[in-house]
Amino acid sequence: MRRLLIIALLVFSTVQGIFALGATEEPLDQVKTITWWHSNSGLAGKASDALVASFNATVGKEKGIQVQTVYQGKSNDVLTKTKAILQSNTTSDLPDLVQLDGSAVLDIRDQKKLIAMEDLAKADGYDLANVIEAARLSVTYKNKMIAMPFNSSTILLYYNKTAFEEAGITDAPKTLKELGTTAKALLKTDEKGKVTRFGFANVPTTYELIVWLGQQNGLSYITDEENGHTGPPTKVLFDENGTMVNFLSRWKELYATGAVENLTSDLNGAFASGRVAMIVASTSNLTTIFSMVGDRFEVGVANFPMVDEKATGGVNVGGGAIYALDNGAGNQAAAWEFVKFATSAEEQLKWHVATGYFPVHQDTYSLQAFEQHLVENPHYGVAIRQLMASNPKLQGIWVPSAYQIYYAFQSGILKMLQENRSAEETSKALEREINSYFSEFLRMQGQ
Repeated sequence: MRRLLIIALLVFSTVQGIFALGATEEPLDQVKTITWWHSNSGLAGKASDALVASFNATVGKEKGIQVQTVYQGKSNDVLTKTKAILQSNTTSDLPDLVQLDGSAVLDIRDQKKLIAMEDLAKADGYDLANVIEAARLSVTYKNKMIAMPFNSSTILLYYNKTAFEEAGITDAPKTLKELGTTAKALLKTDEKGKVTRFGFANVPTTYELIVWLGQQNGLSYITDEENGHTGPPTKVLFDENGTMVNFLSRWKELYATGAVENLTSDLNGAFASGRVAMIVASTSNLTTIFSMVGDRFEVGVANFPMVDEKATGGVNVGGGAIYALDNGAGNQAAAWEFVKFATSAEEQLKWHVATGYFPVHQDTYSLQAFEQHLVENPHYGVAIRQLMASNPKLQGIWVPSAYQIYYAFQSGILKMLQENRSAEETSKALEREINSYFSEFLRMQGQ
């Protein structure tokens, strides 16, 4: 792992050096400058810089295009700044490209200044089949791919493999019932009965429930309109189709083991310190978690646990995507050249190795270098096999009041556990609360 990171950093440094030497060779009046706003920091920030440097030194130099990156803070900060310009109509201040996460889609998908990535691709004769289906559908609205998936991820189970071996556990849990049994076996207390290691930590939010509800019955949606991908959602479906009650019943059984910590933040830190033996987190955390754990213990990676044996739908694609905006500069074709480069098979391999996000280009998976990478780092292949075995129509939700809904799920489940509410009562309460957000949104939209 360390060797891989060192190699990646050396590649980045080399590419940046090439760019520094060659960037000024094109006359400035012949160069189109493309602005890309993003939220990548840490390892992802270094990978972004290396990606742009590589483009500017190669394709960009050849075609007279230079990409300028602007780090705008966290994902929500990028959205806030983009929305402010869109609402002010000073569109000349818009970036050519902006990287946004799934929670931003509702705010941008109907904007007149949004240029559907599918239109740019078709104008260039680009085959959208190059993009793996689940990733393409993750940014499809009303049957059109409005953005290009880029920092795409899914969800995994991370576990302390050393603790597993010490407890005589050979296999990672496949269902919530097995998760409870495993967590109880990993629970540790001191002589006073105080817990020193929890088996598992989590309080489900929208992020986890997209999968735990969506994987049931082969495929289920949290809301109508296919989780908001075919239009604004008007109601939740989880109470009427029974998926929430089924999940909450299983969750109560899991919590009753006494081995689950209601942890809502810094799960990576709790896991890396050894205070928690299992967590669920994004594939994008792969590199970070391995780096944080270091030599403390061996990390295991496994499929996200199913609600039960009948929940066969798999997992969805999360993460973020790159959107193209019309700022009046006429840079659409040039912006597309960078997007095409950034999501090419070879560049997606570099991005994957550096960040843990999985490649969105089909051809990356047949590259010899990628196959060798998985041989040397088999944990990276878990998420990919899991995703390929999933229903590609299992998608994230695009909803108004996304943050309110996120916390509604979290607080509703905590109340159920702490006040011993029934699964049925909790499901009904969540249905009423979330539907009220939808009603208010539609009322404000005049619908």
